[in-house]
Amino acid sequence: MGVSKGLVRAAGWCVAAGLLASCGAVTATSSAGTAPPSSSPGPSGSAPGGIASFYTYPAAGTIKGKKAGEVFASEPLRVTPGLADAAARAKRIMYRSDGKDDKPIAVTGFTLTPKGTPPKGGWPVVAWAHGTAGVGPDCAPSRRAGLSADPGDDRDEKLVTNLLRGGYAVVGTDYPDLGFPGRVHGYLQLGPESNSVVDSVRAARSLDPALGTRWFAVGHGQGGAAALGAGEIAAKRAGDLTYLGTVSMAPASNLRDETDALGKLKPPYPQGWGSAASYLSYLAVGAQRWTPSAAYSALLPPRLVRQIPAARRLCRAALSEHLEGLDPQPPALVNADRDESEALRGFFAQAQPAHAKSAGPVLLLQGGKDTSIAPRFTEKLKGQLCGLDDDVRYTAYARADHDELPNASFQDVAAWLSARVNGTKAPSDCG
Repeated sequence: MGVSKGLVRAAGWCVAAGLLASCGAVTATSSAGTAPPSSSPGPSGSAPGGIASFYTYPAAGTIKGKKAGEVFASEPLRVTPGLADAAARAKRIMYRSDGKDDKPIAVTGFTLTPKGTPPKGGWPVVAWAHGTAGVGPDCAPSRRAGLSADPGDDRDEKLVTNLLRGGYAVVGTDYPDLGFPGRVHGYLQLGPESNSVVDSVRAARSLDPALGTRWFAVGHGQGGAAALGAGEIAAKRAGDLTYLGTVSMAPASNLRDETDALGKLKPPYPQGWGSAASYLSYLAVGAQRWTPSAAYSALLPPRLVRQIPAARRLCRAALSEHLEGLDPQPPALVNADRDESEALRGFFAQAQPAHAKSAGPVLLLQGGKDTSIAPRFTEKLKGQLCGLDDDVRYTAYARADHDELPNASFQDVAAWLSARVNGTKAPSDCG
């Protein structure tokens, strides 16, 4: 989505360039940017584990002694009534993965097993890669009964519930450093995020023998890119498992083009501009964590650089409202000299999901009314994936915006997943 009249709608302005995983309400809920953890009962009525104590980062020696996907800890996860109705078991998990420069790390997440009798070979697994939540500890989906840091945002909950009812076990990673007090998530660091998606499957299988070896990566927004990255490394990182394919919904891609679009916007900004500013703030945090020489000011103007402490703490909805309350508005949303930063260009390059051929076919989805992830950038990505000899089926939903895409596309997603499980060759739009 470029700079257009459609971009600057009040409700959908969100992220003109398009990396924010969702563009729902932007109402702050607490000083930490999240609602308190739910006290709803788990699927089996089990008592909750201690949230604060669970997210204690392991000692370096403990991490080094584990293999990728090995579990450090698990405990019952309290979920919403809807999820409890669909899940036989729900657990919060902590497992080993690899971060930047292949450094061994601990990652948290969740795993849910459907009710019923598993098919021969075990339940097929969907590794769910969530969209933008924030970079601070409170923003981890596994901390919430509804799997979202934003109260009132039930899109992920509905999607996961539908997958469970369709006969898929679901495991979701929080991504590296998201959830641990005192740590900040390296937003859009594709390699570490992709590693955490793949390793979550091995972690979930070690905890539940009902889970089989066949698996998919499915993601939206930020997670759409992570799911694509997971498909690219699946054969090498989890060769003993059977990768069936990737479902990528409005993935983050082509960051340089997208920030160029935001760079053309000038005040006065319409209602909703705080969401765009929050996305850029998280992006600046991710770049600086990837390469310390990528100063926040390489991407952001001074007015937004001063808000980085808030960005490191607040989750998406609360940060959006906080930034939108700035008075006066910043004279620009991005630094005009951003292209001069070699470190920033390098960060954009590593975040691009089309690096290598995927181990399985790709279902690439896009909403025609999406003002967070521009259709033209996803169409460009489709060409890039085809250029890698991927088998890509691209489908656009003309009436769906970013938030509506998972629900609008679910019947097609379910049919595509089922066909892969049943061994049907995936269709492709690549020439």
